[in-house]
Amino acid sequence: MIVLIGSHKGGVGKSTVLINLLMCLKLKTGKRIAVLECDEQRSVKMWLDERRERGIAPDVDYFECYTNIPDTVRRLASKYDLLLLDAPGSKSPEFRKCLAVADKFISLVDPTAQIEINTLGELVVDVRQAQAAINPGLEALIVMNRCPTHPGDQDASTFRKMMNDDPDWLPVARQRLFSRTAYKRAYNDGVSVHEYSDKSGNKARAEIELLATELNLYSV
Repeated sequence: MIVLIGSHKGGVGKSTVLINLLMCLKLKTGKRIAVLECDEQRSVKMWLDERRERGIAPDVDYFECYTNIPDTVRRLASKYDLLLLDAPGSKSPEFRKCLAVADKFISLVDPTAQIEINTLGELVVDVRQAQAAINPGLEALIVMNRCPTHPGDQDASTFRKMMNDDPDWLPVARQRLFSRTAYKRAYNDGVSVHEYSDKSGNKARAEIELLATELNLYSV
């Protein structure tokens, strides 16, 4: 399976979510999983460099490609059970090339950030065009990220209902990811939230596992 995590906007947390899905599945399933970096900011590589410098196991099969993306994706997908693509956080040729070959596309949005919500219109157009013209089997989903942890906050629920009530938009996943310190500290240490020791209780682990379940990634 080929899973693309991308956005038309940078800084939405796509590399962080990719890393945590990657390590959750790698540690829990034993599947053959690789990452293809198509974003020249290389946030995944910086995390992996820190991990390797600290000698943290297991290692990650990591590749980069910025030109002939479809052929590289097909070649790697034939060797791995799951291939995770990290596309640029922008409307770009690399992003559209990734859309052309992905089985699943996940885009992240903070439901409290209008600047991120404003980019969804053109993103949906790109996805629908890819589905209509070159990749009819592409499944696309929006995941709410960095949601407020306050139990009384209604922004995420309101956003999901608004999007899911209109079939012209992409569906929004039920599972949301919250704004938690564990995600930032784990990245800084070259680990995932499944490897990070959080004495206050690591709720981020459960969020990632529930998201992986909703995306049917355990069964690939």
